[in-house]
Amino acid sequence: MWADPVGENRFILRNVPVFAFGLSYGDALNATSVDGVTVFANVAERNGHSTYRMYLKADRQAPEVVALLDRLKALWCDIEVATDKIIAVDVLPRADIYTVYAALQEAEQRGVIEFEEGYCGHSLAK
Repeated sequence: MWADPVGENRFILRNVPVFAFGLSYGDALNATSVDGVTVFANVAERNGHSTYRMYLKADRQAPEVVALLDRLKALWCDIEVATDKIIAVDVLPRADIYTVYAALQEAEQRGVIEFEEGYCGHSLAK
């Protein structure tokens, strides 16, 4: 993960945490130093983003995958490619989390992807 230092042992996460749970882009993180290595300690403040991981059934260039990525971008999501088969989705705070989730769920039902939630930072209706 990439993060910018913003104070003593405090960092702002500057990429989508593809393989971590409980974190999202823009979160403020506290860290400690262990033998001179900076190590994540906890989340100090949330930034309102949500994170999902998609596991592609086809190649990233497949038409159905490209269409899904384009749809997610139109729904106020950023995409971070980890591999040809694993893609992280950063759902920006202004996005409608329910519409994004429905798009992911529909793609999963069609067999295009499998997906999982890394962290939901959006306020949900009760």
